[in-house]
Amino acid sequence: MKIIISDFDCTFFTNEYLENIRLINKFVSKGNMFIIATGRNLTHLKKDISGYNIDYSYLICNDGGVIFDKTDTCIYRQNIDDDIVKSIFDFLNKDTNNHNIYIDDSLNYVTDTSSMANAIISQYNDYDKALETLNTITSNYPSVHGYLSENWINITNKVVNKANGIKELVKLTKINSDDIYTIGDNINDLDMIKEYHGYVVSDGIEKIKEYAEGVVESFKDLIDIVDESSNN
Repeated sequence: MKIIISDFDCTFFTNEYLENIRLINKFVSKGNMFIIATGRNLTHLKKDISGYNIDYSYLICNDGGVIFDKTDTCIYRQNIDDDIVKSIFDFLNKDTNNHNIYIDDSLNYVTDTSSMANAIISQYNDYDKALETLNTITSNYPSVHGYLSENWINITNKVVNKANGIKELVKLTKINSDDIYTIGDNINDLDMIKEYHGYVVSDGIEKIKEYAEGVVESFKDLIDIVDESSNN
């Protein structure tokens, strides 16, 4: 059995989305496994996967902060420590470079600082100022880390990344790490690309391509690579 673990936006969820679904369902029908690993929370992800009959086994959401099985049952989560959530949230609120600041409880974006925080996100205006803000937060609160996506600061527990989410699945399911192939396009995919048989789509960011086993034009190309490895 081979396992493909794919980033969602701009990797699996592209202009070829319907074809990607057809191909991955065919791949799974051969006895393989498909897993989505995304920065989205479950509700946000479900908006674009519900009704498409995608044959996935697990959803790794919030960059590895929470994992759901195919029945939407949470089987793993790693939250930000409760005692620092309000402080981080208030710090972001006081920064005039930020707006639309939310606590992500893995299902909803809320502003109640007593909520369980699987992640904290904040929309920014200026990249350099946002990077300075993020560096200040990670220096003052060493139990968290984060990254800047397009227009958003993303903060999670320090142990959270997609690779560590996959490691938790390996522990729970006993799947073989050597059979895992990952694919993505952005900085939050770097850890899983480095840790496993990692591939980057051709329009992904340059800084992660050097760590990949290969660069592919499309999601289909990765399936072809994995199918070929199964036949060797």
